[in-house]
Amino acid sequence: MLSYFHIIFEFISFFVAIVYYEYLKDSFMKWFLPFLGFVFAGEMFVKFIGSATLVNYLIGILESIFYGYIFYNLSHRLILKKAILFFVPVSVICYLFTYLFYGNFFTYFISNIIISGFFLAAIALAYLYEKFADDDEILLVSEPGFWIAVGVSLFYSGISITFSLYDFIIKHDLSLFGLKLYRLVPNILCVILYLSISISIILCKKKNRISS
Repeated sequence: MLSYFHIIFEFISFFVAIVYYEYLKDSFMKWFLPFLGFVFAGEMFVKFIGSATLVNYLIGILESIFYGYIFYNLSHRLILKKAILFFVPVSVICYLFTYLFYGNFFTYFISNIIISGFFLAAIALAYLYEKFADDDEILLVSEPGFWIAVGVSLFYSGISITFSLYDFIIKHDLSLFGLKLYRLVPNILCVILYLSISISIILCKKKNRISS
């Protein structure tokens, strides 16, 4: 059952985006709906069809572009925007290069996940620092961007650390509840990520009601 947890919460987040799309459609947050739909469909395809390589690379590329776009729009600081504009093309090029020349080697894909994951976590943390450094008195937990940043930073830092230990996990056969740790930890972190995204989408509705 644990191996399906991430798919369940991806679907929940996708469903929330459908229900609340009316409150997203006039902002950059509208792209959450197709993004979550693609990720959910991709994960379902991998889970039940089993052809994972191309789908995993496509999801990795899309995540780099999508979260880069989200934080570019959320941030007000030029230095963070420039960092995002540098990171996203580099990440996409690395994914494409690895797929074209080393697509059959899972360890190369893991290397991409580790590097892009650390960058995405760093961008999310930089955005959180930006929000904390602001002088306004806005309650951060009421801000959609806060929850997106929390979910992204925890998820991508967690999977980057986990996949960095991939060889160690394999060598010592580290498992829990019947799953290798390099599979279990990302599944658990998926719950945090997609719950955070769902909360951010719901908060968009509340903000729109207040501003209307």
